[in-house]
Amino acid sequence: MSSLFFWKDWSRGYRLTYLISFIAFIVSIVLFAVAWTRGLSNVVRWDVLSELNELPIIQHTFSDGLLDYSVKGKAYAVSEQFIAGAMQTHPGLATAFLSAVCLAFVLLLSAITRFDRIRYLVSMGILILGLAFFRWEMLDLPGLGGNYLFLLLTFIFGSVSYYFHAFRADQLIPVRLVTFGLLMAAVALAIGTLSPVKFPALVVVSYGMPVLLVFSIGFIFFIATEIIAGLVWLTSAGRSEGDVPVGQRRVLGLNNFLFISALYLINLILIWLKNTKSIDWDVLAISPFILYLISVTLGVWGFRRLVQQQDSVSFRDAGAYLYAGLALLTTLTMTYAFATANDPLVEMFEDVIVYTHLAMGVVFVAYILINFLPIFTENLPVYRILYKPKRLELSLFRVAGVFGIAVLLASGGLITFRQGVAGYYNGLGDVYTATGEPQSANAFYQLALEQEFQNHKSNYALASLAVAQNNQTAAAFFYQQALLKQPQPQDYAGLSQTYLQTNLFFEAVKTLQRGIRAFPKNGELQNNLGYLYARTSVADSAYYYLKSATGLADKSEVPEANLLSFYVQNPKVLAADSSLIKTSRDLSYESYQSNVLALRLLTQADTTQPQKPSWLTTEQVKEGLSVGRFASLYNYTLATQRADTSLTSLLLRLSADPANQDFTDDLLLARAVAEYNAHHHPTAFSLMSQLAEGDDKNGPAYRSLTGLWLMEQGLYRKAAETFGYNTDTTSIYFQAVALTKANDPVLAQPLWEAAAKGDPAVAALKEVLYQERKPQNDLEKAFYASYRTDDPNRGAYWETVQEPSLKTVAGVALTNDFLDQLQWRNAQLVLSGLPNPKQVSPVATSLRNVAAIRLSAFRRSVGSAETMAKEFILPRYQAERDYWLGQTYERTRRIAQARQAYRQALALAPLNARIVTAAAQLDQQQKRFQPAYELVLTALPFNEDNADLLKTYVMLCLELSLPDYAENGLAKLQSATTPADYQAFVSTYQGKLASIEKSKEKFLQ
Repeated sequence: MSSLFFWKDWSRGYRLTYLISFIAFIVSIVLFAVAWTRGLSNVVRWDVLSELNELPIIQHTFSDGLLDYSVKGKAYAVSEQFIAGAMQTHPGLATAFLSAVCLAFVLLLSAITRFDRIRYLVSMGILILGLAFFRWEMLDLPGLGGNYLFLLLTFIFGSVSYYFHAFRADQLIPVRLVTFGLLMAAVALAIGTLSPVKFPALVVVSYGMPVLLVFSIGFIFFIATEIIAGLVWLTSAGRSEGDVPVGQRRVLGLNNFLFISALYLINLILIWLKNTKSIDWDVLAISPFILYLISVTLGVWGFRRLVQQQDSVSFRDAGAYLYAGLALLTTLTMTYAFATANDPLVEMFEDVIVYTHLAMGVVFVAYILINFLPIFTENLPVYRILYKPKRLELSLFRVAGVFGIAVLLASGGLITFRQGVAGYYNGLGDVYTATGEPQSANAFYQLALEQEFQNHKSNYALASLAVAQNNQTAAAFFYQQALLKQPQPQDYAGLSQTYLQTNLFFEAVKTLQRGIRAFPKNGELQNNLGYLYARTSVADSAYYYLKSATGLADKSEVPEANLLSFYVQNPKVLAADSSLIKTSRDLSYESYQSNVLALRLLTQADTTQPQKPSWLTTEQVKEGLSVGRFASLYNYTLATQRADTSLTSLLLRLSADPANQDFTDDLLLARAVAEYNAHHHPTAFSLMSQLAEGDDKNGPAYRSLTGLWLMEQGLYRKAAETFGYNTDTTSIYFQAVALTKANDPVLAQPLWEAAAKGDPAVAALKEVLYQERKPQNDLEKAFYASYRTDDPNRGAYWETVQEPSLKTVAGVALTNDFLDQLQWRNAQLVLSGLPNPKQVSPVATSLRNVAAIRLSAFRRSVGSAETMAKEFILPRYQAERDYWLGQTYERTRRIAQARQAYRQALALAPLNARIVTAAAQLDQQQKRFQPAYELVLTALPFNEDNADLLKTYVMLCLELSLPDYAENGLAKLQSATTPADYQAFVSTYQGKLASIEKSKEKFLQ
């Protein structure tokens, strides 16, 4: 174990510095493995392109107990496809790589200063020569153009190096490491600060890549014998058993060494033949990069053995750090090639590893057999003298290995050299891509293609540049070129997208099919193909590929969201298997949540409160809206019925944000819905009016929704006016119903006539309403009894209604009519004759309970009113409940309780004329004129035909000394009430006016 952890016997300073360098070497291996494994994903990520799909839904619906009313709207489903992003350049990666290269050079410089004079001069000459080829002039340092920066760096590092070598040879290696490290850090900081170029590290690395490649190739050549040397140790090292002589130990021996070496060399030959296209066998061979990792790891101990046996330099003072520096430099250079997806460099390294290990492996076996065959046959530990040859020196075999490598290179037509050049040009293309100079980048990538036209990086990078310039034809060409040699899933996705952009739909489908045949386990391609099939009528294929993608894609939430989008856009699929509705999962992905809500809006099956999108509770609400976030917010607003002031505030802020201008109208609509649900009806109607104005395409839909809201709030005249701007049959029908509810059958009759054409159900109601025939079924009888208030015998039809809910609703209409005529006993008789509440609908139950509270108010029975107020009443009717409860309190002189009840009613129905009038009159009695005036002023634009509200408005204007406004209100009142009522009020008005004038005269006196 002492030879394994050889640094344990070193002094503390040496042990610490070497362990740091060794850890850096281990980290470089880990980074190498990560970059190698990630492949193209290092520079090309899968982006997600989201698409909004309008989904027709029933946006709002309500029932008055007799008829159901609904308007159509739209929800949004989100479909998504994976987009292969542009090839990225990472200047930060180049900075980290250059930092590691600097660390490697610190190790090399520190080790070299411990060499003897000849080795020192040769080594420093090599380093300085390498420094000269780094193209320092590209940094454009002020006053250091041309070769001045190179000369300055040579002087700085050369003088310090020579100082340690010639004058302070006694200084220990930790001191040298710290000195060179600080000097390197100071130089790097100065260059980084003074250089005007955008990414100096990327420039240095890219232009200096040939130097790094030469050093790396040299190191790979040097360690190419380590696996064979390891086999020597494996087959000649053994354990002694008791007093057995060394020569009789149990070892694997020469034959096993030759056999294992032959397998190793055959593996290399197969790789070489396959890479040169000499064979096309699907052979299982060990990757050259695995061989490199084995070699460089074995070299840690193998190089120590070589140095100790040759006794050339001190391994502790120089050899260990020299090897660590070269290993770090080479491993990270290959890591950088993988991390930048520079496949020409990767292939060059692959060839270099194969050629060096094959050539050197053969000559090193020959070296062993020539020098140590007798010793090997005697089962002696050959590894102990492996680098002390008896006949021919190792250097001669290294020279022979160089010639062997040259032969292998020539056999490939020098493609390895051309790949290195192509990789160099790719690096320069990355520089100009990062600095935003696409023309220069394009030129260097084209130069790389001239060296190796099938290299993937250049073709993909050029395709990325073409896409950025919207040159889809060029992009398709380069994507196809990228597929020639090393096809990747991103290539197929990119090519498919270019076909879609040029309306070649079926070519896009075929491309994805080819991609899936090449990469059957790629979820991104399967998702995209399912996405395309979902746009056609091939539903089974769309489902198959989307379902398959959920288990294969890295972002499985994307195909999961697409599956839901597929369901909502294909109602037949849902109809065939309703269980699909219940398959949704609890995912926080915005697009998925939006599609869950879209499915809910489509089916209308779930009436519970929907789950709030998770992103609404995070800091993401402060950002601009993505497609998925917008759709989830919009759908959630439509799905929820709960009043949420935080939601209205959020929608207000988002709709005002310029970043969300693409969603402005839909955000305004969502905000209007949220304001309506929060009972901020004036704001909701104002927003809807703003949306409908000047929008010929969507205006009718906006007005239909507004009209339905107005009708739901009992603002029938305003609803009819709003529906009147539309010309569709449904709006005409709703307008007719609204006027009928407003007790204006004469004005409604031509609308009923128009709506009845082609609709037998509407025609039947029209015929019954206008007494063209007698009611026949329960609905017709209930409808007639509810709306023909001029027929005193309509109760006879009501009594024959059999359906409990219809009988209850019509009975409530009769009850309210009797109470309007102060016939409370008849009203009580009708209420007592209503069906059992357990047999009727929630709407009918609510109407019945509200009517009971009204009767209690008429009779001034507080206990009865409070008891009935606790019974079941739907939210839509709770404002009426609170109003009649307030009437009960007011009529029994419980003013505080009445004001509280009115306040609750106003919070739910701020535009209800009856509620506003009662609340304002109570405030007026309490001398609270301004709050009362504001209540009336808010409701008046929606109730200009309501005589009681107009009277209250006129009197409040007089109280607030607004005579002109009072005169305008009086003029409106004349057209809103009967002449007798108007004259009666005019007398009151004039008396009040005279009283005010008299008060003014007294004040002036």
